[in-house]
Amino acid sequence: MTDDIINVHQLSLILSKYSLGELIVPIERLTNGWTNLTIKIRTKSPHENIYILRKYLPGPLRKLSLENIKFELNFIAYLYNELHLPVAPMIDPPGIFTLKDNDENYCAIFPFIQGIKYLDTPKTPVRQLWQTLEISRFLGRMHSNIKTHQFKLISSNRCSINFINVKYKLVHSCENFQNEYPDLYKRIRIITDYHTQSIPLISDKNQQEIFKENLEKRLPIGYIHADIHDDNVLFSENDNKLVAILDFDDMYIGPLLTDLSMTLCLWCGIGSEFNFDYAKEFLILYQNERQMLLTEDEWNLLEIYCYLTILNQILFVIEAEECAKPAKDMINELLLPIEHIAKEKTMFLKKIRQ
Repeated sequence: MTDDIINVHQLSLILSKYSLGELIVPIERLTNGWTNLTIKIRTKSPHENIYILRKYLPGPLRKLSLENIKFELNFIAYLYNELHLPVAPMIDPPGIFTLKDNDENYCAIFPFIQGIKYLDTPKTPVRQLWQTLEISRFLGRMHSNIKTHQFKLISSNRCSINFINVKYKLVHSCENFQNEYPDLYKRIRIITDYHTQSIPLISDKNQQEIFKENLEKRLPIGYIHADIHDDNVLFSENDNKLVAILDFDDMYIGPLLTDLSMTLCLWCGIGSEFNFDYAKEFLILYQNERQMLLTEDEWNLLEIYCYLTILNQILFVIEAEECAKPAKDMINELLLPIEHIAKEKTMFLKKIRQ
């Protein structure tokens, strides 16, 4: 395989330099990631080994720098070594490297983890509760750092999600999408106009930041993944077990509620509905694993954050040049659970709060 960004010769040199064995071709490019180049490579030394090589490319929520990549990889190492959570730590050696001198596109190699994506078979046509609870357990354990402070909050210039800007852009900067998918856009606007009324339409970026800071000032802050969706999760093929959470590319320090609300929507969405029974079980387990009950501020903002975090995912799909599946299908899947939440607005907290 030869790619515009990386080729067989470069890979062979990397493997030789770090004594990882002789490259076996062909090379498999994994296309699920939208912002990074990720490839699966096989080597023999003398036995066959499998690795994942990731080349970091610019993304919307991070500035591409060695400092920020170390920020991510050090946290993954903490999750693996200290909390014993199912993640893929970088192989050390080789560490972080570039393909050529003066290249600012950094790479890292990870072990290949065998697993399968979301189960969708004739025997399991919908998401299973055990899957939802496995995600809840992982998220709560990861967020438990806010209680133990085993891994100190480290300053980083990674950008946080600005939900005020997300809402403004969905209302004022999606004309092409609106013209192409008027019915879908109408559904988006129902959520923005009628169910996020507490979030004002502000165009000035400084004013957006001020509102965001005031909104979040009493929320517990910690390390968040910010992207635990189906394509970033591997399950065991034989057991009801989570094998790995992948792709911490968008992680940053922010309100734990951002992670919680988005993951709640994505993993309690069953077909066209939001499963309130799943959500209740999810939140009970999450709080136990976090070793800290949700604060009143978190409960009060949970519903609005469900809308905002999914609207952020929808805006990302609209603005993405390439998607893993048709944008119309992806946005419809994202909308259905929060539309169901919106219909149950007056009963939302009563149905999920223990």
